[in-house]
Amino acid sequence: MSAKSSDVYDYYYENYLLLYNLYGKGRPRVGREEFEKLDSELMQIISRVEGGELAALDVARIKDIEYILMDDIAEALLDRPSR
Repeated sequence: MSAKSSDVYDYYYENYLLLYNLYGKGRPRVGREEFEKLDSELMQIISRVEGGELAALDVARIKDIEYILMDDIAEALLDRPSR
């Protein structure tokens, strides 16, 4: 893995840990290596089906990964209106 890729994962993993510590009660916590594997798997599924329809298994796996990686929480926080 290149240094740049590693730096990007440092940033995203640190954000994941922050979200996990705030909102992750009851969710599995993953280490850095597992985080990278899940994120890579997610990107592979998305790129494989871009422009086409997702199979039901792909949709379920995407939801599972997003749940584990706290993506659903991050998205909800980003969608919150500013005060």
